[in-house]
Amino acid sequence: MAKFNLLVGLLFGRLYEEFPVSLRVTPEQFLDEIVDKEDYEGSFNFMEYFESTVKWLETAGYIWVAQDLSDDGGPEFDVVLSEKGLETLRRVPKSLEGTASIGERLSIFGRSKASDAVGTLVSLAITSAVSGSGIAS
Repeated sequence: MAKFNLLVGLLFGRLYEEFPVSLRVTPEQFLDEIVDKEDYEGSFNFMEYFESTVKWLETAGYIWVAQDLSDDGGPEFDVVLSEKGLETLRRVPKSLEGTASIGERLSIFGRSKASDAVGTLVSLAITSAVSGSGIAS
């Protein structure tokens, strides 16, 4: 779950910064931040993991895949935050100090590679979007 939260957090941070423009995303853009260099040749298939994560986010309604450019070279998508995704990232967590939204925090943390904070924010965002609690709009 930690890899999922980190990948989603980094992806959300970049999409939030670029909104409303779609962003072309590939696994290579996130590989170094998610997988240790020693594990590049290991059994973990990051290409498949990335593709599954993007498809899950689309199915859950957080993003829209404007174009699927995947081919034999691997997954590649043009994506943009959906209304639900943007609404979720614009919320401000009641449990955290300050007035920065989840999206703003993910954007900052994504650039600083603070993976624990990113994972916590993603978990909070998805949980609050499902339950509708713990967040000030």
